[in-house]
Amino acid sequence: MAHTSQQVCPHWSAKDRSCLLSRWGLYLPVAEHIEIYCEGGNFSSCSQYMAQAPPLAGSSFPDDAVNHRRFRRVPGRFSFRLAERAGDALNQLIDDAATTVDLSPGGIRFESYRSLQQGAEVIFSLNGDFSDTPLRGIGRVKWCHSLENAPLYHAGIAFADPRVARAIRKRLGISID
Repeated sequence: MAHTSQQVCPHWSAKDRSCLLSRWGLYLPVAEHIEIYCEGGNFSSCSQYMAQAPPLAGSSFPDDAVNHRRFRRVPGRFSFRLAERAGDALNQLIDDAATTVDLSPGGIRFESYRSLQQGAEVIFSLNGDFSDTPLRGIGRVKWCHSLENAPLYHAGIAFADPRVARAIRKRLGISID
């Protein structure tokens, strides 16, 4: 249930319990999604919102302030594992149950129940659908923020290896120059 002190997504229909943004059919978010994004005040981090919402009139966040990436973000929910890169020592698992929010040839934004230190170097494994082999690589944490009223963090990593960027372009169907 929405609290009056929180900002509800302007595209959320509480009456129908559905998202009004869906252009390709009906989108009925699960209870956890509704609590965090639709009614919890974090709607600007919702993958549906990021992919399809027109800018809100009087928005306090111009597009340039929200999107710091050089490349267009493509929403995508994939299983995501990451470990702290420890040089010659054994790599320490950070999270094996993270989920991507969006991807681009420059990096990945994901959600996790773990906070990450900005600047940390991580090893990751991105699992697509069952027909794809996992994509592994190294990245650097660029930012990490806790979500308001939720036990989740959103973080962004930038790829350290141009081969990973090429593999992401291929998976996303973005032409390689």
